[in-house]
Parts: sequence; structure tokens; C-alpha cells
Amino acid sequence: MSSNTTLSAAARNRLFAFNGTAWIAGLSLVAVVAVFVMADAVGQTPSSAGYYGDPWANPDPPIATAEGDGVYSGPDGAKIPLEGLDPAQPLLITELDDTYVGGVWVTAPDGEVLTPGEYGSAPAFDSFTLSGEQWVLVPQPEVALWVNGLSDERFRLKLTTPAVPHRTGVVSGVGSQTFFIDEGATTARVSTRGDGYLYVTVVTVSGQREVFSSSDATDQSIAWADSDVALFVVDASDDTAWTIDFPSAAATPQATPTPTEGGGE
Repeated sequence: MSSNTTLSAAARNRLFAFNGTAWIAGLSLVAVVAVFVMADAVGQTPSSAGYYGDPWANPDPPIATAEGDGVYSGPDGAKIPLEGLDPAQPLLITELDDTYVGGVWVTAPDGEVLTPGEYGSAPAFDSFTLSGEQWVLVPQPEVALWVNGLSDERFRLKLTTPAVPHRTGVVSGVGSQTFFIDEGATTARVSTRGDGYLYVTVVTVSGQREVFSSSDATDQSIAWADSDVALFVVDASDDTAWTIDFPSAAATPQATPTPTEGGGE
């Protein structure tokens, strides 16, 4: 009898020890999960949650704080309402205070998609240069920018409208350069020399597209979607020489007019 009683007590002790260990492990797991959930939620306002990728669909979006002199700050998914813009002038977005701005989407002030981008959504303008700058073209004077930032941090950016030259024909340079090509061309020939890198991005009101990238000397054709005005952003190292040959308007085939009935003498 005493033997059975001793074994029963030992078994009970092992059971209590197991239950205590399992209880502590369970609490630890709950604590770890809570930490990850809270870390992911930091920086996201209740009104921006659930609208990642299409913040313009949010009926109650967070509004960025206008600090003056073109500086705005706010959480991921925030709306920046703008008015009085000149669509002929591009916007340049510069990140401030080491904050991150992955890009912006552009819509009408009420969130309506004005010029559909890829897959019919609002056009996206992403950070594609090593400096973290983004160029944006707007289709009308009143628009809204929707910021794509980090969910756990606030962004701070500056908007400017620097003068950008217009180029035609053969354009060449060494290092980075930004310019308009507004003669309706949709193809060009790129040549590059040197040991550095070269990226060419075309920006229109429908968004942006990288049309060329290379770190070797090369010569090849590029093409982009038809647009009345296109902004070319050449991002190159200081020792990279490049040339872009745009076809002249005269070289573009023109449709032959259809003779009118009874016309001519």
C-alpha cells in the first residue's frame, strides 16, 4: 500500500510540474504574438488599416500635415491634397529626416482615378533613384497624392517644382539628367559608355516605367507607351557617358490624306 501511495505522489508531482511548464510556455507564446501584433500596428491609424495598395478607396483617410514651404508629414496611406498646380511642371518629391517614401499614387481630390495606371488603378510614381527622389506628373491643377510609406513610421517629405528643360533629337550627357521629350515619340536609341551604371525611366501622367538599365557599354532601342508629354529621368554614375537618339517628328510616318471627291482643278 505504501509503495502505491509513494508512486501516486511522484506521479502527481510530475503532472503538476508538466502543467506548470505548459502554462508558462503558453503565456510566453501569447506575449510573443502580442509583441509582433503591436509592432505591426504601430504607426497605422485606424482609418488607414486595410487599405494598403489602394488608400484612395478609404472613405476616411488620414490627412498629411502641411508644415509649410512644401513640407508634409503623416502616416502611411495619408492623403496630400494639392491645388493650383501647373500640369506642365513636374513635382519632385524629396524624403526628409531619413524617413522613407516608397512612392505616391495620384488621383482627383475625391479619390477618383483620372488617368488609369497599370491594371486600371491609380498611377503610381515610385522611388527609383539612388537619391530617393521621385518625379510626378499630374493631369490637372487639383489632385491628391497618396503616400506609400512604412506602416510603423511616419514620413516627412518636401514637394518642389523645379524647372526642367525640353529636349529633342539627340540628347547626351555624363551622369544624371532629367528632361522633357514632348514631340510624341515612343521609341529611341540608347548608347552608353563607361564602367558605371545607367537607368532610364520614362514618367507620364499614367505613371512611370523603367525602359533601360545597364552597367556595361551597350547600344539598344527602347520603347514606351504613347503620351503627349514624357519626362525622362536618367540616373547614371558620374563616369557614365550616354546618348539617347529620339526620332524627329519629320521621320515619323504620316498618314496619306484621302483625296476629297471632286477636289482639285
